[in-house]
Amino acid sequence: MKLLVLLALTAVVLADLCPRNKKGGLHKGPRKFVDGAKSAVRVAGTALFTESCLALSNNIESVVFGGNCAHLTEQAMCYGYTMKKKYENQTGPVSYGQLAGDMDGVRDMGNLACGHARACYDQIAAAVQSCMDGNSNFVEQTLAAAEVMYRATYKSQVQQIAAGSSEPLFKELANLVMDNFNSAADVEAALKSFFSEEDQSQIAADAEVARQQFISIAQGFCDDGCFDKSAAFFKPLFSAMDGGQCTIASEFCGPCQDNANEFLDGNEDEVMPCCLKEVAETSIQAYDHLEKKYRDIIERFDAHLSGHLSDVANDRIDEIVDELQEQSACIKEVYDANKPECA
Repeated sequence: MKLLVLLALTAVVLADLCPRNKKGGLHKGPRKFVDGAKSAVRVAGTALFTESCLALSNNIESVVFGGNCAHLTEQAMCYGYTMKKKYENQTGPVSYGQLAGDMDGVRDMGNLACGHARACYDQIAAAVQSCMDGNSNFVEQTLAAAEVMYRATYKSQVQQIAAGSSEPLFKELANLVMDNFNSAADVEAALKSFFSEEDQSQIAADAEVARQQFISIAQGFCDDGCFDKSAAFFKPLFSAMDGGQCTIASEFCGPCQDNANEFLDGNEDEVMPCCLKEVAETSIQAYDHLEKKYRDIIERFDAHLSGHLSDVANDRIDEIVDELQEQSACIKEVYDANKPECA
């Protein structure tokens, strides 16, 4: 058992998702991608933190890309580059066969996150906390800087994307947001008008509980080697689902569900890992609890949003909700029929 643990830890340390040359450096493509990401972070850091926290502005690259974050962020950017190159020219839908081919990368990236994400988070959180300790107006000044940066750099891009979208619902939602929320103060005022102080306090408390639960579940997921187990389960399942009339990974009901049932029924050794079942069950319970607890707020929000959208947009929302419910029901049917018996 100790040997298996040692081998697993070694795999996490040695995993390398970056294409490298003979000298160990990044190939030209991923190097350009990584350099571009770092440049974007430097520019954003200067714009956001020069007034509110000069130390963070001057050291943003080392905080985000150095120290305990160095290996994780480099690997994440290389993984992003690989996925970008794989899918950037694809015009058709993604298939389950393609998802099966992505499972090894998801597994490796997940294992790297298990080994490095907590330390990287702590490093960034410590830098932000230092800013807050040194400047009581850090949050307000940073938000003000973000508003200036958005208007100067991104607002016109968002407007162009909305104008060029073929989805009427997206256009209406984007325009609704841009027309009503031009500053952090607008967002704060809207929240105060919609949520009572009691609602806000309860949501904040539940969010903290959810954060703690997530940390606990994620730690257990990592400790159990569940990225390896999950990838070993999904890779052959997705491969078996692919083909025939199952050609689109965004759809599960029908031919894809039939292929999944056929594979699972005919391969008794292919069983969902218990660590994955635990995450699924916890997520289902959490969703049911929150949906019941906040049903009145959700219904109020739905009614408020519907009043600001056209009949066409509201009909499109209903279509999307119906489709999601249908697909979820099909997935749950297969899950209930095949979930393992765990201690």
